Amino acid sequence: MVTVFERRATSLEQPFDLDLTWDRSRAYTVDYRTYNELLNRGKLEQKNDREEGRSADDRYLIIDSYCEIEVYDRITELAPITRPRILVMLGIITFVTGKALTPFGFFSSHTNVAKQVSANPDKEPFLVLNGRNYSVELKEMLKVMLVLPTDRQILIYSLLDRWRKACYLEEESEDSYLYEDETILACFHILELLGDQYSNHLDNDTDVKVQAFTIDVLENVFYIKNKNIHSELAKLIHTTLSGQKTVKPKILRMLQELGLLQPKSKALIERFLGHRNAIAHGRENLYEAKAAIYPLKPFFNHLKDIYEDIDTIRIVSARTIAAFLGTSLWKEEWDNLIDNEVPVYEEVQAFNKARLYEGMTWQEVETGTTRGVNVTVLIHYYRKGTLAIQPFSMALSKYIREVELSEYNAYLVLYTAAILGDSTDASIAAASQKQMAALYDSQLLARHEIRDVLKELTYQGKEPRWLKAYLIERSEAK
Repeated sequence: MVTVFERRATSLEQPFDLDLTWDRSRAYTVDYRTYNELLNRGKLEQKNDREEGRSADDRYLIIDSYCEIEVYDRITELAPITRPRILVMLGIITFVTGKALTPFGFFSSHTNVAKQVSANPDKEPFLVLNGRNYSVELKEMLKVMLVLPTDRQILIYSLLDRWRKACYLEEESEDSYLYEDETILACFHILELLGDQYSNHLDNDTDVKVQAFTIDVLENVFYIKNKNIHSELAKLIHTTLSGQKTVKPKILRMLQELGLLQPKSKALIERFLGHRNAIAHGRENLYEAKAAIYPLKPFFNHLKDIYEDIDTIRIVSARTIAAFLGTSLWKEEWDNLIDNEVPVYEEVQAFNKARLYEGMTWQEVETGTTRGVNVTVLIHYYRKGTLAIQPFSMALSKYIREVELSEYNAYLVLYTAAILGDSTDASIAAASQKQMAALYDSQLLARHEIRDVLKELTYQGKEPRWLKAYLIERSEAK
């Protein structure tokens, strides 16, 4: 066996400062001068660099690796050996920062027989990106990963690589919207893989509860102590339950054991499970005679929810990986995400059932109850098709009659008035139409914003007929 040294380099678009050692490899950043020295580059190559737009201010990522090869192997063929290490290190960096790094840009390399195997540098790992210091998070990540058993380490490598791919796809989709579907699938695949880790917990719980149930029913209800009947009943129950052991309960069980399960996170998983199924299994008819709203996308949508933020599932998958590892990474982003998620629909049902709006001022309906139900939430569930028009109308009838227009609530009034302008209750319809006319004549919203709400609600199958007629009338009167 021969010990071989490989050095690879790439330029960085982002201002990284980094030093990370993992598995006989070291990733670190250098300036332009050091880069040329490390790669033994001459003046001619430096000149070419400048012609290609690289300058003395550029930062470069260097990855040094040591490995063994057979004496009959060529030292120039190390990529199959070093690539997995590179991908793992890029996965760690990406997970800590949220900025996707790929091996696509490695344009310089140097390979040679190692004269002596360099020990890991006696240097604290550090990571800074765009002025933000991630060194504490990096150290926490490395500390946990170093003590993982081999099988668990391999799982984490897979999860980090999948998450890095999701970040890359999301960044590539920022302007083009090309890979939104693939990003969701990549993130949800992480949740599925983690959910599988708790599948046996579901089986164990099921066994215990089925045994307890069959004993209770047979012995305490039918006074039967027959092992064969007991076994047949247990088998029948297990057969029935086997069809329910799907992706959803596995993921929810995983969230529960990681301390992440709550009503909002449960609703979030159910929502993205619907998106995942729509993408993975497809819909028979994706064709739309008219695109929804701007920005227009290059393909027909699998997702019917045009407001879904795919960054949500990226944060969820990141926090589950971090919690699975027992680290605090992505906790702040997770907490902010859950805080900003709309209340679950059961809260809206309770709000409507108790008619809480009857004892509230329009300002209180606008700001919301202690459980978070407000005008924004009611509009959200109506647009999704979850909340029917009748309870929506009852909840906001007082609001649309009494609300005072302002810059703060202009959009809330716009949506509410657009929806209730066609109310079968004449007084609600009249109040809504009056508010819409006042909004149209005000300087609070641009005319195109009112038009866009008309198009949006029409796309969702809830065309505001009065508003459409009103906009036609006002346009023709000019």
